Amino acid sequence: MTSTASAASIRRDVAELIRPPRRIQPSESAAEVMKVVSGDGTVRDWSADTTPYMREPLDCMGSRLYDAVIFVGPARTGKTNALVDGYVAYKIECDPGDGLIVQISEEKAREFSKKRIDRMLVNSPRLVGRMSPRGHDNNVHDKTFRAGNYLGIKWPSKNVLASSDYQFVLITDFDRLPDDVDGEGSAFLLASKRTQTFGSTGMTLAESSPGREITDPDWRRPDDAPHMAPPTTGILDLFNAGDRRLWYWQCPEAHCRQWFPPVMDNFSRQAGCVFCPHCGTEIDPAAKRQLNLAGCWVPEGAQLNEAGEMIGTPRRSRIASFWMEGPAAAFQSWASLNEKLRRAEETYQQTDSQETLKAVINTDWGRPYLRRRAATQRSSERLADRSEDYQRRTVPKGVRFLTAAVDVQGGKDRRFVVQIQGWGAHRECWVIDRFNLKEDRGPDNDQEPRPISPATQPEDWDLLTRDVLLRSYKLEDGSGRRMPVASIAVDTGGEGEGEESVTSQAYDWHRRLRRDGLQSRAFLVKGSSTRGSSRVRKTWPDNTGRKSRQSTARGDVPLYLLGTDLLKDAVAAMMDRDNAGAGYLHTPSWLGRWWYDELTYEIRDPASGKWRKPGKRPNEAFDLCVYNLALFILMKGERIDWNAPPPWAAAWDDNALISQSPDATPAVTQPKPPAARKRRRVVKSRL
Repeated sequence: MTSTASAASIRRDVAELIRPPRRIQPSESAAEVMKVVSGDGTVRDWSADTTPYMREPLDCMGSRLYDAVIFVGPARTGKTNALVDGYVAYKIECDPGDGLIVQISEEKAREFSKKRIDRMLVNSPRLVGRMSPRGHDNNVHDKTFRAGNYLGIKWPSKNVLASSDYQFVLITDFDRLPDDVDGEGSAFLLASKRTQTFGSTGMTLAESSPGREITDPDWRRPDDAPHMAPPTTGILDLFNAGDRRLWYWQCPEAHCRQWFPPVMDNFSRQAGCVFCPHCGTEIDPAAKRQLNLAGCWVPEGAQLNEAGEMIGTPRRSRIASFWMEGPAAAFQSWASLNEKLRRAEETYQQTDSQETLKAVINTDWGRPYLRRRAATQRSSERLADRSEDYQRRTVPKGVRFLTAAVDVQGGKDRRFVVQIQGWGAHRECWVIDRFNLKEDRGPDNDQEPRPISPATQPEDWDLLTRDVLLRSYKLEDGSGRRMPVASIAVDTGGEGEGEESVTSQAYDWHRRLRRDGLQSRAFLVKGSSTRGSSRVRKTWPDNTGRKSRQSTARGDVPLYLLGTDLLKDAVAAMMDRDNAGAGYLHTPSWLGRWWYDELTYEIRDPASGKWRKPGKRPNEAFDLCVYNLALFILMKGERIDWNAPPPWAAAWDDNALISQSPDATPAVTQPKPPAARKRRRVVKSRL
């Protein structure tokens, strides 16, 4: 039987087309029209009082002040129910417009459509009446309504997030999406382009629990940005781009009444509850609902006084960004949070696997994960506390000879980083000096400074001869005598290629030293790319037969390859010694904490035995200690009979290197290696 349209239905459909937007907050509209259907089939009205922290983010989505809303929170907060389901209900009922929901995959989009959107529409009388009566207008991934507005429920792909314009795009589980969608960029960037046509009425939402790891383990929150999230990709990177609102509670104690965020840092694992960081009051879990009802979102730059009034200057942004953690989640008990974390910690202790721990931190606590270091890290504070008060740039009693190590730094802050160390009997060691060579002021330090560029300017390397290799230091006995640097090690790795590179300049410098008879005191070093049992291995690089030459290696300059992991093990053992004597590293009190941080920054993986930097902070002090130790080995310091040492390693009164005049620097008489012969192949020797 053919059905015909009635006048009433035509009037109703036309009325939908010309109906003006209803001026009401999205949270009020959702509370009026949206039904929430649980997995067991229970139907109830949505209420902002159940999740009070969702009211403000949802209302910001209906504001023309913002182009986007970012919400970061753990599971069990009701974020998707409010920000996706609730906003869709608001747009259908009050302000029709085309929209797109982006799920993490096609399968999840289908599931979301059937379990969430369809159930909400069918069980919400006022919403189901807005749907198009034509059957072909509605399927799993496409919904069309009487007002002509369209809702797509799709997944991230170039085809979905390209070309079409939408008034709103809602992205769920953002951190489970790929960083780059089909080579076109991030899903948020692509979604923002789709809503740009609608100007101030366009809205892009990204909501998720954190799923990306912290990229810099040494990051510290700036004092002037107390709400800043740690450096990660994904949702928290978007949060940092916004106005950075955190969820705050007010302490219930009458004598305190200060505001604080209910986060992991303010959660007592022992007591299993949140505590006030201002007065220490432990909060009863039963008070959580009331505290949430009275809670407040605070943007960065603003504070709340005891009366709950916002003071200060909030951070301004077209992105409203929100971040809350697990203790405030309405559907997650504190006992459950504590128990899940305890079990995850046990799993980590038993298996060394961090995946369960990461999942709990991300999804239950709503925090980014900082991967735990697999090795113990030496304490810079402990080493600084044991430092000694010997005079700067003075040779302490017990030092028999000096070595100098140089690290070449490129980039914007080009410089030679120099560290002088003194060696005594049985590998006892003192740090004598640390300085940078950034510019040349002439031999008498009276010329206009000229910035150095080690990769391109050969004359800069002659500074190492003048200001390092020919340097001497006064003895601490007040006699005026001086001890010269016996040998120098220079790291040849660095910026540039071909003739304009650190490596090529280092080779040319060594050739100039040969003309001056100083080549036996200078050693070019480089970390070996392969693991082995050799701490130091001598090679004669020659690439004259290669078309793609990276340096001017001709087989005439020796290069010493260092087993850096083995040498770092030895330096670490020197740091770990508690008593002065054989193999002890003496460190001075005049070096700042920054130096001790450099010395202890690297960590050792006990499984592989390899040393690595866990982040981006400097480690020059540790590397320079390694180069100095390599010099001690190359000078055969480990083989010295300290009862009958060679003249250059004798006690001060018998030491052939020590000069009576401050200006005199006697020639070093240590045993010289054989004269360099031009070699066409690598000759290996184990030291």
